[in-house]
Amino acid sequence: MTTAHPAANLISAVPTLFAADGSVDLVATRAAYDQLAQHPLDGVFVAGTTGEFTTLTDAERLDVSAAAADAFGPDRTYWHVGHASTHQAVRLTRAAVDRGAARLAALTPHYFPATESALLDYYQAVVAAAGDVPVYGYLFAARTTTVVSPALLARLAATGLAGVKISGEPTAVLPDYLAALNGQDLPVYSGADADFAEIVAAGGAGVVSGVSSALPAPFLAVRDALRSGDTEALAVARERARRAVAATRHGDLAHLKAVLELRGLPASALRAPLDPISAENRRALETAVADLL
Repeated sequence: MTTAHPAANLISAVPTLFAADGSVDLVATRAAYDQLAQHPLDGVFVAGTTGEFTTLTDAERLDVSAAAADAFGPDRTYWHVGHASTHQAVRLTRAAVDRGAARLAALTPHYFPATESALLDYYQAVVAAAGDVPVYGYLFAARTTTVVSPALLARLAATGLAGVKISGEPTAVLPDYLAALNGQDLPVYSGADADFAEIVAAGGAGVVSGVSSALPAPFLAVRDALRSGDTEALAVARERARRAVAATRHGDLAHLKAVLELRGLPASALRAPLDPISAENRRALETAVADLL
């Protein structure tokens, strides 16, 4: 037996499903959420990177988040309200709260690299607009151009954030962020699906995983083995979770949506400017995930 981590959490970053003409297919999206809600996840992150949020209108983001809240319950649903500007993020935050959001997440401003003072103002304004609803920060320098150092994260925590997700950074840097928090009670999540065990062992709260939105079972097995401290179960579960990550090409959107089709859900177009999965890759994917569904 290893040390047990009873607080290890698995949050799935869920996709948005589209019709062939590119419109949001809210019926199919709800069906995907209803199917995933049959699994005991700790939460879902809606309208984030996996949800193609940069291609959605604010109204569409609210609609898919509300659909997730219906499926998973308000307390397990994180509505993503991050935007390119403080003005936009505050407006979406207020709208989400009006729609019943019980948990919010906000990516840093993107495209323009935010200065430290602007970033502090951004999160202070979002937290204030959220009122009593907790807000989780979302850091993804590779996609946003806004870099948050460990020292800056400690300053952001003082704005009232309830937690943070860090994506696109090597797992090896996680201890630096945790050390900079200097004992502050701020759960830190990672987007590194394949490193779930390493993240928790380093002191992280868990993962926000895109791959688990299509293949939840392997990641739930990792979580349960971490919570119980079962070494043998963890070794098996980690290997299966890593296979899921590899088979979907680290959560490539076309591959994730192809897996959803294998699960009986309607085919979904992509709004993001990405290539659809090829017939050859689809056949390989079907073989690779047959025992992981």
